[in-house]
Amino acid sequence: MQNINPIIGLVLAQSQDDSNKQKTLTTVSPSEVSDQINQGVQHDLPWELLLVGIGTTIVVIAVISLKRWWMSRHKDPSPMVLFSAIARKAGLNWRDRYLLWRIARAFDLPTPIALMLSRGTLRHFGDLYLTSHASNQRRSGRRLSAIEDALFG
Repeated sequence: MQNINPIIGLVLAQSQDDSNKQKTLTTVSPSEVSDQINQGVQHDLPWELLLVGIGTTIVVIAVISLKRWWMSRHKDPSPMVLFSAIARKAGLNWRDRYLLWRIARAFDLPTPIALMLSRGTLRHFGDLYLTSHASNQRRSGRRLSAIEDALFG
């Protein structure tokens, strides 16, 4: 066999017939190709160092991707994130926010923020919710009154 490229791992090798000066192709067994590749590879770089380099590259790419995802997530806050921020600023606790969310969900409102825009809207949907959905109307009614006072004074 002459000049088998160990990097590419040629399956066919070229041999030259000296008598005819004509090129012929001969087949090479896979084990011969493997032996040639192994002879051509130099083991100057330890595998551990190579694995550490690959691992470090993967971690860096993952951190950059996570940072980009996190930043893009916070560019345009979702309606629920915005609702939570507004409700927190208004001084509503998590139970009040949850009640507003349940009312909005019960009547297919796009966001609970719609309930916070007008006293009439809050009263209308709150009363409908109390009559049709609330299991404890007295407690939910008191909480709705407290929410109304916190939002509209």
